[in-house]
Amino acid sequence: MRTGVVKQFEPKASFGFIEDDQNHKSYFVFYTAIKEEGYKRLEAGQRVRYQLAQGKNGLQCINVYLAKD
Repeated sequence: MRTGVVKQFEPKASFGFIEDDQNHKSYFVFYTAIKEEGYKRLEAGQRVRYQLAQGKNGLQCINVYLAKD
């Protein structure tokens, strides 16, 4: 799994962007990719683990979990 930091997440729009730790690129994330229990939202600055998959408009995050340090 890859790791990164949530750069922004818009709860009303249900999407945001995660910056990858390795290549520092930002990738789209939709709320349905969040695999945590409860309300599906992220907050800027949260550390996450995720995978990348080809989406309609390029690579996007899937299987997103909060990173447990």
